[in-house]
Order: sequence, then structure tokens, then C-alpha cells
Amino acid sequence: MYNEMYPELDNPKGSLSATNVIDEYALSELNLITPEATISLKAMMIELSYYEDIFNCSTSGHVLIKDSISLIDKLGLCGNEFLKLTFKRNPKAKDEYSRYFRVYRVSERIQDNNFTETYSLHFCSEELFLSEQIKISKSYKNKQISFIIDDVLNNYLKIPKNRINIDESEGLYDLIIPFKKPFEAINWITNIAQPFGKEGADFLFFENQDGFNFLSLQKLYEKKPYSKYAYNVHNAGRLEGGSTATTTDELSRSLTGIKSYKFIDTFDSLYGVVTGAFSNTVRVVDPVTRETKEVKFDYKKYFENSSNLNGSPAIGFVKNRLGKYPYENYQAVFKTVQSNTRQKKAKHLEKTPSEFANDIMAEVFVPYRTAQLALATYSRARIVLSGDPNLSVGKVIEAYFPSNESNSGKYLITSVRHIIDAKMRYEVVVEIAKNSYSKKYPSNETNAEYTKAKKGEK
Repeated sequence: MYNEMYPELDNPKGSLSATNVIDEYALSELNLITPEATISLKAMMIELSYYEDIFNCSTSGHVLIKDSISLIDKLGLCGNEFLKLTFKRNPKAKDEYSRYFRVYRVSERIQDNNFTETYSLHFCSEELFLSEQIKISKSYKNKQISFIIDDVLNNYLKIPKNRINIDESEGLYDLIIPFKKPFEAINWITNIAQPFGKEGADFLFFENQDGFNFLSLQKLYEKKPYSKYAYNVHNAGRLEGGSTATTTDELSRSLTGIKSYKFIDTFDSLYGVVTGAFSNTVRVVDPVTRETKEVKFDYKKYFENSSNLNGSPAIGFVKNRLGKYPYENYQAVFKTVQSNTRQKKAKHLEKTPSEFANDIMAEVFVPYRTAQLALATYSRARIVLSGDPNLSVGKVIEAYFPSNESNSGKYLITSVRHIIDAKMRYEVVVEIAKNSYSKKYPSNETNAEYTKAKKGEK
């Protein structure tokens, strides 16, 4: 199943003869829970996949089943069932993952023979299922965005406090949620939230194994790396420093080793231009006060005053043939937005300030969020690791690629797929991204031919 999505897993580079030992797991529970009975699916499982994505509000997955007892008909499965999943790295490990999920779909149901059939059970967080069933109409006056999100999660979705992780946001707002689903409302107001003491509006709302999170990208970038991973060509005879490899060395090294990797995007400067990652302009218009204001996003200034994963910018600062640096092309992306900037302080309205809402600060969240989200995934890679239940989106790791030094450094985990199969193999496919580099790009233009090419000369 997963080989179709990730062909590089068919024969991972640097795989070990000890792989079967490294990838073993302990699947304690894979239980299908119905209103009338609970049944274990461990003996029927062919493959299990569990997904997390930092740009998605909930976790999900599917389990491929080989059924010889007509489970669907006997239990009357209809989408009201739950799945309990509990697994860990090996029987002696302490880092166990355990969670209930809602089973919402059966797909790819194929009759293998007269006695067995194969199908996939798809599951998701119960909170996603609930969010699709209700809508919210509620006003909030003089409240932080973080307070509003906490209220929605607590009072509408009834999520336990220990599964909610929220960073406090800056600013007080007067907002009305206009008949929106809970997750829809949260994603809507997340766009305008600003972190304390940081530039921009880079909050994300997502679920991982710890629960539901409302966190700033810059705060995530400041986290201590969860672990270090390195790719080495195995069985080459020698390790770093010239020592001879032994079976123990190989096994120990592969526990934190990268089995295979693929750089999805090393850089894309055209994408950076058209998305406004390096420079953009927003014209803010207030229809009440008839004031307008233009705000320019300058990547160089932002980089120097913000938190980043690595120490060097994502692009070299070289002028184009028009004499502009990448961070000075403000017309590359130009937006016009409506705002209520300073309405309460307008001279002809200052006697009735209570009739006007708090400033939504469009001149801050629109230009900065436009750039910050584009930069968050500017450089991406996909790596394959031995199974680890603690690998989760929102964590920072260090990845080292000896033949690709410029791509080594700190990365943010943006998506995770835990893959467990019946052959006792447990692997994790991890997508990682970074907004900066550990190695600085050259900015001095000393090559005469480069200058000639830039000017378009023959």
C-alpha cells in the first residue's frame, strides 16, 4: 500500500540486514468497538497507517483488513464504531501511543475468494466528526483569539483540558462567529492571531498525538530539537572518523539513522516571488474613516528580527537587472484589504468609541502571514525512519545529509505517517521543512559573466 505512494520505500537506500530487529513493534491493541461488542483486529491486519499534518486540524488513518468472518455484516458496521489503537516501539519500550478514533468509512472492498475479503477501515478523530455536525453563532467582545479558540474547544467540542495546548495570542478583538462549524471557525480566526513578542501572524491550529494545538511557528522554531538524524551509506566498511563498522555499530547507528530521503523542494525562488515570501505590499482601506495605508513586507528586516530554524536566509541578497534586491520587489504581490484601523480614534467618531470594534490589525496579519506561511515550507524533504511513536508534527529535528551539506540543519516536522504491517515492520515517513539555511548564500557579485547574464546580454 505505502509503496505506491512512496516508491523509494521499495528498496530504501542504506537498508540494514538488521532492519527486521530495528523495525519491530508491539501492537498492544487494535480493537474495533461497536455499541454491542469489542473485537480485536490484530490477526486480520495487513497494514496500518496513522497520519498527522501540521496544516490539518485533525489526525486520521486507515487499516487494511483481510476478513474471513464477514465482520461488516455480522457486527452491522455503519460508521458509528470506534477504533482503539495502542502501540509502541517494542515490548520493553515505555513510549506508548494510545488513542480512540471514529471509524467513518469502508473502502476498497474486494472479494478475494469465497471465504475472505479485503477492505480498508478509515478512521479520524472523534472531534472532527463532531465539528462537522454542529455550527456556532456567538459574539466575543474584547477577547484574545487564544481565549476564543479555547472556548470553542472546551464548550462546543468538549475536549478535555489535558488535550489542549494553546499559546497566548496578542491583542483584544471584537468578533462574531457567524454560524460556522467549530474547526471552520478556528481556522478562520487563526489567520489574524499574532504571537506575543514576535512579528507577524504565524499561528497554526493542528492536532498531533498530544492533542489539539494553537501555536506560533516562531515559537515552534525555538524548541529544542527532539533528536538528531543522519544518513550514512551502510555496510560501507567504515563509520565517521575511520573506525571499522561492526554489527553493533550498524544497529546502534540505524536507530537514529535516515533509511532513505528525498528532497521535495530544495529551493524555488519563483515560488518565493509569486507568493510574496520575500516582499509584498498590502493596501489597507477603512471605508468609515476613508483612510488608506500601504504596508510593505521586507524579508531581510523580518529575518533579522524573527525566530528562524537556522542562521542564514532562504535566498541570497543579489540585485536584479532593475537594481532591486529580492526583498525590495514589493509589487510582486499586491493586495487590497478592508480594515477598521483606528476607527475608535477618528475625530468625528471619538465621542462614540463603543460603537466600533477593536482594530483587527489587517495591516499586520495580511502581509506577514502571506510571507510566513510561504516561507514555512520553502525547503522540504521526505525522510524514512525506523518506527518511533514519539515522532509527531510540531517537533524540531536535526537532519544531516553528508553529500548535501547545504540541506543539513534544523527542520520542523510538518507531516508524519506511521506505518505498521503484519510482517513486524514499523517505519515512519516524515515530511520536514525549513524556512532558513545553515549555510549562507553568496551575495557578492564577483563573476563578470554572471553580471552579463543578469543583464540579458549576448
